[in-house]
Amino acid sequence: MSKKMKIGRRAWCAAMFGAGGSLLLTGKVLARPRRASQATASGKPTLAYKNGDFYDSQGKFDEKAAKDAYFRLVETAGMPISDNLRKNLAVTDFGLGRFAEVGLGMLMWLNEKEANYASIEVFLLPNQMIPEHWHVALEGEGVKPKMESWIVRYGQTFTYGEGEPTPKLSVQIHDSEAKFVTVRHETPLKVGEVTGIKRAGEKHWQQAGPDGVIFSEVSTYHAGAAVKFTDPKIKF
Repeated sequence: MSKKMKIGRRAWCAAMFGAGGSLLLTGKVLARPRRASQATASGKPTLAYKNGDFYDSQGKFDEKAAKDAYFRLVETAGMPISDNLRKNLAVTDFGLGRFAEVGLGMLMWLNEKEANYASIEVFLLPNQMIPEHWHVALEGEGVKPKMESWIVRYGQTFTYGEGEPTPKLSVQIHDSEAKFVTVRHETPLKVGEVTGIKRAGEKHWQQAGPDGVIFSEVSTYHAGAAVKFTDPKIKF
């Protein structure tokens, strides 16, 4: 896609929550999402974190702390936390030890290799970055380079890909990753807007806005081994 598009609120709600407004997850209907103001008894959960909140005294990544932070994000968005999300949310700090700045939460809805399609829910904390990467083919496994698009459900994200560099970016790139960013064509996305990479193999990255972001990724088959990063220290 060369530009962002908008999805109407009514159409999005019908697709994501069903005609009655309830989220459909693995065939199980959950309660109608609560408003963000009702997320907790005391109001909105805090989404302000320090990097040390996600590591133990030996510097080991605390996956439970990372998941709890994303669950707070979901509560703030007024969305339900399903059993599926609690059991299957995957988190990573990309092996960098800077989860508050560079990290990712994801729930794989579907990933069908034979039919070549996938759907993933993605979670980013405020100002958290998915580092620059691209997707290659796995010839021996019959996997083509991945194509993908992103539909924002809550918050805002700033997406970056190939093309004319945006003169003044809307985000401050974290110092640790700034030297590994090679593409700077910005497309900001708010709730109901969608964009994606323009060609297979395009380098791209994202950074969440100040409230964090939840977005749905619709793509061709996802293979972890086919993801390549500009930053050679990253483990995924």
